[in-house]
Amino acid sequence: MDEKAVHELIRKKQAEDSIRQEFEGTLADRVARYLEVKPHEIVPYTHFSAISAECSLLFRDGHYYGCIALTQAVAEALVRFLCTKNTFKPVKKFEENVRKLSTRTFISDKVKESLLKIWEGRDDYHHLNTSIENDRQTLEELAREKTRLLVEVERDVFRFTIVDGKINPENRKYWDISSDQMQVFLRLDP
Repeated sequence: MDEKAVHELIRKKQAEDSIRQEFEGTLADRVARYLEVKPHEIVPYTHFSAISAECSLLFRDGHYYGCIALTQAVAEALVRFLCTKNTFKPVKKFEENVRKLSTRTFISDKVKESLLKIWEGRDDYHHLNTSIENDRQTLEELAREKTRLLVEVERDVFRFTIVDGKINPENRKYWDISSDQMQVFLRLDP
């Protein structure tokens, strides 16, 4: 084996050891954070279903900036989805879409408030303005709050029951149902 290959094997082993130590050292905290913000278990299969689940994973792993920004992006996609499914064209302004959904009673006041709370500071995190939070504890709390709110919104909007082993969605228009089958995105416990 040549010297370059030996150095590459050593670097690989060092990286592996470093990542393992970090993982083992943070495992208990990651588990605790994940249990705080577990995603809603079953949602319709949409373009943002998998991405929404990543919000919880980013929070779990302590990637708070990414978690905040992604949670806001998913909220925006969800609101546009709701507008479209309720047969009106979404406008560019998030707050206006949320207001219309609320006024037309497609979402509850609680969902409206949650969506607007998620959206707070959106431009700051989207554009990485100098005003974004730097304190890790404050960032963690902000990411936790926004992720929890997104989970609550999805639980409300994509509410379902299980009847005779079948998923029975409350808001059927949000689910792609064909005959007695539908496409879903499963986000069950790991």
